[in-house]
Amino acid sequence: MGKKIFSVIGLIVIIVSLICLGTFKLQQIQYNKETANVKQMLNQRKKVLKERQKIARQSVLNENLVSSNKTKSENTQAYEASQDLQAITKKFFIEYFTYDSQNSYIKRKNRVHGIATSSVLNDKKLFNNGLDKTGHSIIDAEHLASVYDGSNAYVSGIDQNQIVSGIVEVSYSSRKGSHSSSKTTDIYLVKFDSNQRKLIQIQRIGTIGTVVN
Repeated sequence: MGKKIFSVIGLIVIIVSLICLGTFKLQQIQYNKETANVKQMLNQRKKVLKERQKIARQSVLNENLVSSNKTKSENTQAYEASQDLQAITKKFFIEYFTYDSQNSYIKRKNRVHGIATSSVLNDKKLFNNGLDKTGHSIIDAEHLASVYDGSNAYVSGIDQNQIVSGIVEVSYSSRKGSHSSSKTTDIYLVKFDSNQRKLIQIQRIGTIGTVVN
């Protein structure tokens, strides 16, 4: 009888142990499953975070690139405007300050018509007829002559319509009859239309000085 009781107790212990072991295994499986889910979720979040960081870095790079390109574009525009203004004003003033007779004096206007608008060509302060009140040529009567020496153009601004504003310093040598020639430097305010490729305004504002050669 006693042996049977011990056998039953032993069997119960084994069954309880198996149940506990099974429960532990189930809990471990559930834990491992939850751990795997957590790891998967963390990996997904890390992946999303990396993607967001990548997008953020690319956004910063794009902003820097746009800023850099904008600066380069502005620098390029300013450089090209300076080159254009220097070239076209030099071409204009070479013709403007080169004459030695009434005929060549009058032809200055025709020689620059391709690089200046009608408002410039019809400006009487720039292009007069070279005649006195009696209708005689001052140029021929006084044997006036002029030669272009050099010029420097400086850009002061560019507006949204691509109108380049600037200042031009022009030097030329002039002579009256048999007198010694003198070198004069004048200052002009100018405007250049980049689209038309023409000077649209030229205004003399003063003289730096005159030196007798």
